[in-house]
Amino acid sequence: MQSTDSLRNNRQEHRDFLNKFYGISRSFYDFTRKYFLFGRETLHNQLLKEPWERLVEVGPGTGWNLRKLHNARPSSSYGGLEASDKMLEFAKERCPFAVFRQGFAEETPYEDLLDEAPDRILFSYCLTMVQDPHKALERSVEQLAPGGQVVVVDFADFQGAPFIMRGGLRRWLNAFHVTPLDVSLLTPFTDDITFGPWHYFVIARIHKPA
Repeated sequence: MQSTDSLRNNRQEHRDFLNKFYGISRSFYDFTRKYFLFGRETLHNQLLKEPWERLVEVGPGTGWNLRKLHNARPSSSYGGLEASDKMLEFAKERCPFAVFRQGFAEETPYEDLLDEAPDRILFSYCLTMVQDPHKALERSVEQLAPGGQVVVVDFADFQGAPFIMRGGLRRWLNAFHVTPLDVSLLTPFTDDITFGPWHYFVIARIHKPA
């Protein structure tokens, strides 16, 4: 088990990396990401067909997801938990309707954002960059309102892609500190799991009993 000091140092190192990376890329982030962050539009459509009032996104980045959802459902309450200070500044300007906090998915109390437990907690291409994704999922389920859902869309294992492409995709993501999700991370929490073409992305839902 890691010591408190070791965990704190790891968190700070990760925060420093995110600030350096996103401090450079945040102005053109959305333009480039639309070409390889697939599955987000599918998830938006699913969410907007469901009844919920409070949604917190973990790793909202530029606020792209939150703004899309708010435009379609402005009566709901929105929050964002972001580890990168640089992205947090950007998202706050872009999404004045939302409540944001700097923090890490493994330890921050979600209900503090909206004064009540959220109905939905969204991880959109974020869980693959979290240092301890299993703990982040455990924490998010604990913080959900009864009957709520944790919703994940992220890179999967690429098992359906041509063999020659798999290694290249993994090496490319590794350069950005991204580790594709192994389905074994999700199965202890849910069997509500669907994959995109080539297992390029995965959408998973973790349901909390009412």
